[in-house]
Amino acid sequence: MKLIHTNRLDDQVLQRFFAGSWEAFRGKHNVKENGFLIEVKGEYKAFFALLPMEDQVFWLKSLYIKEGVPSSFPWTVLETAMTLAGEKAADCVYIYSHQAALDTLLVLLQFEQAAFPSFAEGHALPEGTWWKSSFGKEAKSVDIQGLK
Repeated sequence: MKLIHTNRLDDQVLQRFFAGSWEAFRGKHNVKENGFLIEVKGEYKAFFALLPMEDQVFWLKSLYIKEGVPSSFPWTVLETAMTLAGEKAADCVYIYSHQAALDTLLVLLQFEQAAFPSFAEGHALPEGTWWKSSFGKEAKSVDIQGLK
C-alpha cells in the first residue's frame, strides 16, 4: 500500500479516479493540495483530503473508497489518515458522515459526535453527523510518496 500526495499529480489522474466527476468538486484546488490517493497493487483504491482548518484542527474530507477492496480496507484508510494528521501535529480531526456504515466505523475508532464546527459554515452538506477525534502528543510515522 502506498500513500500518494495528490498535490504533484496531474488533474487527469484525479479525473480518472473519480470517473469524470473531478470537475464538479467544490474547492478542488484545496482538496488536491491536501489530498492523498492510496495505491494497492498498482491501482488507486481510495482518496481522502486532510484539510487544515484552524489552529491544528483538520477536516478529513472527501473520503472515497473504490469497490472490490477487503472489508477491513476502510479501517486501514481511516487509520492512515489519522496517523498522517498526527504527523502534522493535529490537535483534532473532524469528519462529517452521512452514511450509517461510516458512523459505525467512527465509533469503533473512538471518534465522538461533535457539535457543528464554525469552519463548516457555508458548506452545503447532506443530512449527517459531525465526528471528532482528539490527539495525545505521540505520533506514528507513515511513508508518503510526494510529501516533503
